[in-house]
Amino acid sequence: MKSFAHPRVIERGILTSAYKQEIRQSIRDMKSKSVSQMKSSFLNYHDKLASQTGAILKVSLFTLVLVLVLF
Repeated sequence: MKSFAHPRVIERGILTSAYKQEIRQSIRDMKSKSVSQMKSSFLNYHDKLASQTGAILKVSLFTLVLVLVLF
């Protein structure tokens, strides 16, 4: 019968040292981003979202007008 009192490092799950190092590196990367980079990425996302919303509204309006004209 196997004893499970001392699991190997691989079997310990997310608390391995490699995982901890990965988390630390991720936090360092997040901190290294400047505020201006975050702001510009947010504005780019906002512009993309606004253009998608505008396109959806235009297509919806065109479809509504087309349906009204046909009936």
